[in-house]
Amino acid sequence: MEVSLEEFGTLDFDVKAWLNRQFAAQTNDDSAATDDARAQRLVTQLHFLATNAQQNSDRIKARFRHQAAQIGRDIAGLGKAVSATQAQLVGLTQAVDRQAASAPTMAAVVELGTAQRQLARTVEALGLQRSYTDLPQKVDGLVEARDFGRAWALVDGVAGAAGLDADEVHACRERIEAGVVGELGRAVAERDAEAAARMGQLLAAHGQAELVETEFVRVRAQIGVKALEGRYDDIGGLLHAALALITEERTFAEAAEMSDAVQEQLIERFADAMQTEIQRHVDRAENIGAVSVRGVYDALVGFCADAGLDTDESSALSVGAAHVQRVPLALHHLLEPLRECVERLGMAEADRIQGGSLGALRAVDYKTGRAEAYVRDAAREMDCVFSDISETLDSLLVVVPAAMARRAAEDVLVAVSEASGVISAGIATLADSAGFDVSDLAAATELDTPIADLTGAAFQPLANEDKLDAVSRSVALALLAEQLENHTATVVANVRHRLADMYSHPQSLIAAALNGQNEVSETMDLETADLDIEVPEISAVAAAQAVVFLLGGAFRAPLERIPASSVWHGAAARSSMGVTVPQFSCAPSEDAVEIGEKMHILLPELEQAVAMHAQCAPDAMPLYTFVLQHMSACDGDEDDSPLLAMLALVLRSVQRAFVRQVCCVEAPLSALGCRQLAADTEYIASVAASFGAMPDPDFAELLTSVLRHNAEASDILESPELELTELQRALHALLIHSDN
Repeated sequence: MEVSLEEFGTLDFDVKAWLNRQFAAQTNDDSAATDDARAQRLVTQLHFLATNAQQNSDRIKARFRHQAAQIGRDIAGLGKAVSATQAQLVGLTQAVDRQAASAPTMAAVVELGTAQRQLARTVEALGLQRSYTDLPQKVDGLVEARDFGRAWALVDGVAGAAGLDADEVHACRERIEAGVVGELGRAVAERDAEAAARMGQLLAAHGQAELVETEFVRVRAQIGVKALEGRYDDIGGLLHAALALITEERTFAEAAEMSDAVQEQLIERFADAMQTEIQRHVDRAENIGAVSVRGVYDALVGFCADAGLDTDESSALSVGAAHVQRVPLALHHLLEPLRECVERLGMAEADRIQGGSLGALRAVDYKTGRAEAYVRDAAREMDCVFSDISETLDSLLVVVPAAMARRAAEDVLVAVSEASGVISAGIATLADSAGFDVSDLAAATELDTPIADLTGAAFQPLANEDKLDAVSRSVALALLAEQLENHTATVVANVRHRLADMYSHPQSLIAAALNGQNEVSETMDLETADLDIEVPEISAVAAAQAVVFLLGGAFRAPLERIPASSVWHGAAARSSMGVTVPQFSCAPSEDAVEIGEKMHILLPELEQAVAMHAQCAPDAMPLYTFVLQHMSACDGDEDDSPLLAMLALVLRSVQRAFVRQVCCVEAPLSALGCRQLAADTEYIASVAASFGAMPDPDFAELLTSVLRHNAEASDILESPELELTELQRALHALLIHSDN
């Protein structure tokens, strides 16, 4: 007799009838068997059926991974059959209980209960397998319905259960995560802050907070960068669009509950995308000049301030006991094109000035005649040069960070030296046209300096037309030198003030970014003491010397004849009888008279030069004031009359030259030579005194020596107790051994 599971699944299944059939069949097969034997055989068959069901379950488990769908269907059918079998066994047990069975029969029933329990465990295992089989389908359905919370709860509920495959559970998690990320991307792209925040919270609850930030930055950066694409006609248009975009993105990020770090990353992406367009505007501005570069700089600084990049509190970090302020990466992206430009801006601006306004100044040429037109044109161009320099420095010292500022300013200030070179070249040209060497200007008041050729215009009276032109040119150069000096003083003072101000203030985030730093310096390691900028003064001094040189040039000829004059060694006249004719007084020599006459006309000549100066530039510093400021030989005793002070300056130079020429006379002088020297000295002294000028100290010493020339004075000069000056010794050599 064979027991079939199908019989238990029919709708009209009757336990009692089934048992009777089983017993009847056994009776037909073996009529000699007892009821206990038949019952034992039936129990054995049922036990075998339970064992077969367990084996079927094990085979299903083994096939499950490869045939999940088919296994699910088989298990479902098997589960129904097992359930029906269990119910039928319960009825069978009750039927057996109602029979008056013997002790062996009861033992068989016990075994039948054991089989029932085994079947119950099999049913439980089959139920778990059914749940596992349905999990991927359920997860897929919930993901398609965007019910990600329930899907994740379902997976979390079965995770770790016995008999479930960990890889399959992980795959379900990945499908849910991919769906949540996709929904997050959609919400971020559509600015659905509520949905984005909800998806973010769901991912964060499952340990994927970083994925939320990454996806948010990726989607919004992609959209924002695309919005910033294109070429803007001016930097302002680009920055205006970027600022509007950043404002919108920050508002959305806050609504979506994104962190400040996410906002910072997003701005960094925008700044990086803007760099190419900013570079284009910086290159165009650099070709124009520092003023245009400053326009780009101001626009970028304003943008950084409006966007909160230069005051971002997130850039402040605490490192130990120190407070370090980090430079945001976005600032580096925005200012990188400008930083490269700033590094070479000083030299670029110097080259631009050289080829522009300074070149125009060099092009102003002096031809011949009066110099009013030359002064007018050159002064105008010099104003342009310094206006260019000042404007450049104003922009340069705003854009260039403190660490580069001094070098950049010095690069531009080279133009000041070049302008001074223009004046120096003019003086050299003047010297050539007037017939003297420009190197003589260093000793312009030393009129005894030998000059081989005294036929040039510089050594003629002012009535000479060439001399008049030369003086006019020297006056013009003095005016330009004065203008140069004033401009230079103003520019250099401004640079020093600006540099000192830059060094005294703490470094800003903008300056640190332009300097390529990742952190703001608490203190700037700068050589603040080495701020002196060389100011060229040689042109102003040379111009003043040229004026004095030309005014005193006419004295050169009589002064240079003094050492070779025959009067210094002449003998007293004798009569026809050989008797010495007494000479009670001497008249000034021809050379002394010429010197005196030139002294008399010096004041009108000086006034004429001053008038030329005033005609060229009525508002300029008077010529005599300019000359006195730059000639160290001025004693300053005529402060109440600067014109007479300048006259006295020239007169003293003449007196000093006279003394030195006298010292060149071969010693000793004759008695007649001594008297002639006294006459010449007194004459020159009286002419100079008529102008109220104090005598030159050396000339005063000569006058004193010749007036006291007698034996007693000679004894004093020979006294070893006296310490004699070099001049006194020279005069002693001339006078002490002469005949009385």
